[in-house]
Amino acid sequence: MQGLSTVLPSSERAIRQTTHNFQDQLNVTSWKALDHLYKEVPCPLPTQARGFFTSVFEEGSAELTILARGYNKFFNINEVPWTCWQWIEENTQGPYEMTVKEDGSLILASGVNDGKDLLVTSKNAMNLAHSETAYIWMDKHLKEAGKTREEFAAFLHENTATAVFELCDDEFEEHVMEYPERMRSLYLHGINRNAVELDTLPSSKVAKVAADFGFRHINYFVFDSIAEGRELTDQVRKDQMLDGRAIEGFVVRCRTNNDTSPFMFKIKYEQPYLMFREWREVTGRILAGKPVWSKYELTMHYVAWVKMQIKKDPAAFINMGVKGTIGARKKFLKYHQSLDGRSPAEVLDEPESNLVLLMPVATIGCGKTTLSLALSKLFGCGHIQSDNVLKTKKRSNAFNSAIAKEFASHNVVIADRNNHTGRLRENLITGVRKELPTCQVVALYWSHENAPKDTILQTTVERVISRGDRHQVLTPEKVPDFRKIMSGFIHSMGALDMYSEAKCLVQNVIELDPLTDAMKNLKTTIDALCLLYPDVFKRPLDSEIEAALQSALEYVPIPHNMHQ
Repeated sequence: MQGLSTVLPSSERAIRQTTHNFQDQLNVTSWKALDHLYKEVPCPLPTQARGFFTSVFEEGSAELTILARGYNKFFNINEVPWTCWQWIEENTQGPYEMTVKEDGSLILASGVNDGKDLLVTSKNAMNLAHSETAYIWMDKHLKEAGKTREEFAAFLHENTATAVFELCDDEFEEHVMEYPERMRSLYLHGINRNAVELDTLPSSKVAKVAADFGFRHINYFVFDSIAEGRELTDQVRKDQMLDGRAIEGFVVRCRTNNDTSPFMFKIKYEQPYLMFREWREVTGRILAGKPVWSKYELTMHYVAWVKMQIKKDPAAFINMGVKGTIGARKKFLKYHQSLDGRSPAEVLDEPESNLVLLMPVATIGCGKTTLSLALSKLFGCGHIQSDNVLKTKKRSNAFNSAIAKEFASHNVVIADRNNHTGRLRENLITGVRKELPTCQVVALYWSHENAPKDTILQTTVERVISRGDRHQVLTPEKVPDFRKIMSGFIHSMGALDMYSEAKCLVQNVIELDPLTDAMKNLKTTIDALCLLYPDVFKRPLDSEIEAALQSALEYVPIPHNMHQ
């Protein structure tokens, strides 16, 4: 294995290695890369394996032996451009193998020391509780099949392969989906060759290996066309279960039209999986005294219930990070039937919040100020422009304070700033919520994920040139290297992720297109706001929308010197 040794010196913060000792006779190195690197095109990593273990470097050699490897990092539908349905339909071919996505901890197993010993790891580490628990389950399965660790290790070594498992054991650690005692197990769902490029066996062969060695196998389906596969996934989404139980989703294996290597993606279900995951995460935020967000309407009812339970019995929530969330969820669902239509605010004896923060997530030239001015004219929204905050030190704090003050006279305030990184978004929302904890947050998201960066740069540069000197700070005349500045913003734009980025703290997202015209984005925003907050936003006449947009396009700000 070549490549990691040459990448390591210049990328120590991006790629990390940890050396583990296996049975006092073998040193094993685990490799872990930052998640965002897998999304870059082309991927800068020497392998896209997620879960990667090698022998240590030998003196004077750049060669590494791959001891165990997981799948290539794969993404959920619409998470990256190459997992949008249109891309998949146009660029992939069958057969499409769809395996049920069990909800547990990833476990890898391989044969080492010439197949005499069985190496068992978690995704990124060895000798931890996860791998130790996996060993226990492995011995149990192998014994029931009349096999031994040594036989399984020899099989994997002979095939130069890694067995990929999902450890599902609620007694050890709860995830999101419930696994009652009869379903707790090691689920074998893949066998990968120990190679740089992904080479994974068909599900039919994996199922046979599982049967031979006594492991629980993953249920799978095979379709010739993606349309047939989508029919199944749509039916499961409608039923919210498969074979009588709720599931996290599916993992799909296929091939791209121009490549013989496997291509994988996943389909996660909103209901109930992602909603239940949201409940687990908001429980942690409540216990940590942090603001909570919600994507699902039922979440706020769950929040109300959890707060009541914590007041009644705080000791019951001490170990909630490892166990207890499933039991709490089941109790809430039973309790929810007794709400009799009351709102979460009534249950908590708190007033409903009617404060809404509109937070653009964009880069220069997307049209956020034009949109903000038009919304302000149509609905009387408060509007704070970052470019008008002249304080040179702690500008973010000054910006947050100005927004909080604007809420004194407006129920809806627009935070007109790029907010293009997770750090900026979290700083803004937590800063405002410090003063107004019940404020709802709506992201106006000019998504940069569906078009090449160069195309977005070209379009937005043309807009900046067209507006000329009608900007407080960034104009072609005042800032000769404005293209370079704009390019920097685009390349540092962080995708809005409702589930990882500091839990985002966002209630709703309105997705806009940086390449389309201002009128289309304005109407998209108006329609969404009227639907989300019908008591606050009433749809104007088309003539009023046109007049508001024209006024916004004619806006001339008071210029001032360039500042940070």
